[in-house]
Amino acid sequence: PMGAALTCRAHPGPAEAFLATSKPVAPSLAAQKAAATQQARGVEKAAPEVLALVRHGGDQMWSCASCHGEAGEGNASTPRLAGQVSDYLTKQLVDFRSGVRDNAHMAYVAKALDESEIKALAAYYSQIQLPSLVGPRLDGDLARGRQLTHEGDWKQNVPACVQCHGASGEGVQPSFPALAGQQPEYVFGQLAQWHAGVRGNSPQQLMDRIVQRMSPQDMRAVADYLATLPLRPAAAPEEVASVPGSPSKVKSNEH
Repeated sequence: PMGAALTCRAHPGPAEAFLATSKPVAPSLAAQKAAATQQARGVEKAAPEVLALVRHGGDQMWSCASCHGEAGEGNASTPRLAGQVSDYLTKQLVDFRSGVRDNAHMAYVAKALDESEIKALAAYYSQIQLPSLVGPRLDGDLARGRQLTHEGDWKQNVPACVQCHGASGEGVQPSFPALAGQQPEYVFGQLAQWHAGVRGNSPQQLMDRIVQRMSPQDMRAVADYLATLPLRPAAAPEEVASVPGSPSKVKSNEH
């Protein structure tokens, strides 16, 4: 049977062409793991059956921790889950399971989970408190990244990231994921997938349209800059409604 012995294997994705233009330096996995273990809060805060899925997996799935780390810290192209918006995580697992979001490894895991397990795992990771363990690693232009994140570039019709994702990239419940402190390789890879038309699980095609107007250099700049932002709890929708251009009512997960 397949279970805890299974581990996640690195695999090339459709963003490969874009990633080839950058030379990211992978962080030390051992260093990240040690820091996460020491600094994380809430890693024990779940029912035994949920912790078993996180740490040991099941007969038809590998453990969450085998790819995402003991505290959900992520690593390089594997995303950080700690502190992420719960409803966003739920939607992504549902989309992986249905094939709306394409990733063979995550589809394998998600298909082994029922609805209650998906919601429990999302709630578990969302409550973990963990300082950012990342920094710029893609040689991106941080000044340009800051501009795009906080101001956008209306000459290119690219809105600021904070208009949807919160003033500090902390995420906005229930629909917009946290970007602050996310693995820069992962952010860049996802932007590249949106650009290539491979990722398309935004009901309103919001990210599809925005990223089409971004260059690989801008994607790298944003990914690196977001890695420098401090972590804060996810905002409520009303907290960003006053930001110009921000959607004040969001009923579905967009990204």
